[in-house]
Amino acid sequence: MDKKSKEIYSELDAFLNCIDESKRNKIPEDLRELIKSKKDETYNPQYPKGASVDKIKIKKETVDMINLLNFNYWCEGEKERKDLLDRIANRKKEEKLKYTAFDKLKNIFKKKS
Repeated sequence: MDKKSKEIYSELDAFLNCIDESKRNKIPEDLRELIKSKKDETYNPQYPKGASVDKIKIKKETVDMINLLNFNYWCEGEKERKDLLDRIANRKKEEKLKYTAFDKLKNIFKKKS
């Protein structure tokens, strides 16, 4: 496994350690052990208890994994799952717009040959 993947597992494990125990316990023990076994032992991010994903420095891929856990274990019912999927879709659209705007701005300042 590459270094980045191990760092993602490290961030995921650190995030799980900072959330409420009742929420953490909804994730099967074997999955939590798998996450711990795949993490980078030299990369140990620390997040404050109750930290929000939006407020901490965390890789995009880690956020994606947290969203997957949210969808599978923390959402209570189809409405919450649909709301989560809508928020993810909106975030993806915002990211695409941001990069498109950046590319256009970058093209404005390119030297003309």
